[in-house]
Amino acid sequence: MPNINKIAETMKMNRAVFPQEIFTELGFDKDGDVLTPGKSKQEREAYKQQEFELLTKLNDLLTLEQKFAIMEQKGCCKTSRMDKESKDFGKTHVDKTIAEKLQILSSGNSAPSVNDDGTRCYALPTDKDAPCMNDDGTISYAVVCFNLDSEKALSSCHCLRRNYQEEFLSFAREHHDKVCSFMQFFCGCCAGHQKHHLQNKLGVKLKLKSVTSSSIKTDKGYKRVFIYEVKQS
Repeated sequence: MPNINKIAETMKMNRAVFPQEIFTELGFDKDGDVLTPGKSKQEREAYKQQEFELLTKLNDLLTLEQKFAIMEQKGCCKTSRMDKESKDFGKTHVDKTIAEKLQILSSGNSAPSVNDDGTRCYALPTDKDAPCMNDDGTISYAVVCFNLDSEKALSSCHCLRRNYQEEFLSFAREHHDKVCSFMQFFCGCCAGHQKHHLQNKLGVKLKLKSVTSSSIKTDKGYKRVFIYEVKQS
């Protein structure tokens, strides 16, 4: 899930890429965290509202390329079970081509990845949404998340639903024209998470090129689709 303090840290490490005005306007110039969550429920609610407001402001101030450059470095669940599974897959299929590895992932024969928050992620085994090499050399990768207990598709992006549901609904009502661009930015964190594991599985370096859809209902659940460029060594 996007974290404003980690985003600010990443931007500071790449300061030359971003206009100084952004750091000043959003308070990213000060030492330490931009926001500090409190202990009380009221303080946590205030933190959540302030963080979401800063995320929406960043969405307005950054270009799409800048957003992806930040978010593809982020991403949670890069360790523990998911990290081991992706690395094991890469070792097991190290002698195969990228196309062959993608075929295995899309066939449903690979084990699902389990997030630390108890959700299970699968590559969608359909002709349209399976991870595949595109004609231009990019890789399309779609995932769908299910709850481990009920095996029912989550009602929406679980990060938004769990953390910013009220804030997002209010934002969507007031700024309907910005929802698409915000979701591309917000889901860039998930794209960074998937990029990390896909690189381990495929044995190549990737760059996030686009988020083509987010939290769109299919007969299998809600999907996120990411397109990556393969970096030349």
